[in-house]
Amino acid sequence: MIFKSFYERGKPVSVTIKDVARLAGVSPATVSLVLSNKGQIAEETRRKVLEAAEKLGYRPNIIARSLIKGKTNTVLLCAFIKEQGRFSAFYGELINSLLVAVSSQGYYLQMVIKGEFYNGHPLDKKEALLSIARNRLFEGLFILSHWPVHYAEVSELVRDGFPFVVVNQRVEGDGVSYVDIDHYGGAQEAVRYLIRQGHRAIAHIRGPREHRHAEERYRAYVDTLLEHGIPLQKEYIVEGNFRRLSGRVAMERLLEAHPLPTAIFAGNDKMAIGALQVAKERGLRVHQDITIVGFDGIEAVKYTDPPLPTVEQPLGELGRVAATILMERIKGGEAKQIILPCRLVG
Repeated sequence: MIFKSFYERGKPVSVTIKDVARLAGVSPATVSLVLSNKGQIAEETRRKVLEAAEKLGYRPNIIARSLIKGKTNTVLLCAFIKEQGRFSAFYGELINSLLVAVSSQGYYLQMVIKGEFYNGHPLDKKEALLSIARNRLFEGLFILSHWPVHYAEVSELVRDGFPFVVVNQRVEGDGVSYVDIDHYGGAQEAVRYLIRQGHRAIAHIRGPREHRHAEERYRAYVDTLLEHGIPLQKEYIVEGNFRRLSGRVAMERLLEAHPLPTAIFAGNDKMAIGALQVAKERGLRVHQDITIVGFDGIEAVKYTDPPLPTVEQPLGELGRVAATILMERIKGGEAKQIILPCRLVG
């Protein structure tokens, strides 16, 4: 019986076009034409092929077929995250916007998360990216990284013509597509807002020094104060780690400064919320005794008491623009570099 050939040591073996052809009494080429709905095939022959395929449980290898055609309709998001398993609200919203955008173009989005180390050794981003590009399962690649992405790490992707977009940071170099947010401009707007409110004793809870966006926001804070003739006070600058608890610790330190700051520009919303909690515990009236402004625009700041002003990042637009550029690159379009503005809300 033909069915005996489909089991080897008790394990099912893949059914092939040749097996279907043998059972239907036709050539493999005829089976291929019937299953792809091509060519002029007699109705009786078509019926025999379809019955044989159903009886044998034949399923075409969609992945293999896609690879032969060079089109899988699948793109990959490769996320280099410092702490795997700790996904911030920022990353979640950004990834969702990418998913919605690529789905609207008829593509699937897969995702791989890579940490700082691999097998006990520092991760080589260049090798990781090349490995992804060369397995041919994906038509394009989004690169999202906690750490800076350097041109040397993507130069071979450029050379090979593999479509990719770096998301949420800039990589200078020919042939690189990226979409970033104007963190410097957004931070400037926040500090200028506080100055317009009459504040001159403005403190900053900055993000970690190794984080590029934290550095941009810090630099904007410094430049904007100096631009308005406001001298820097060392005790008004405290470093946090983008978490709520570090905002609490930083606020405790700032409330020991003399004179007390009248306004706080926090490097992100989580630290702003931590600072708000301490201010209220100390009996300060927020927006009267002290003003606090955050950065990111996460949903939580809408529900603090009182709600906090924040610099909102256009995450939905970031995902849509990145997806549009990647789709264009897949079709042979030119590399693009886009910077999106932030806006102060609340």
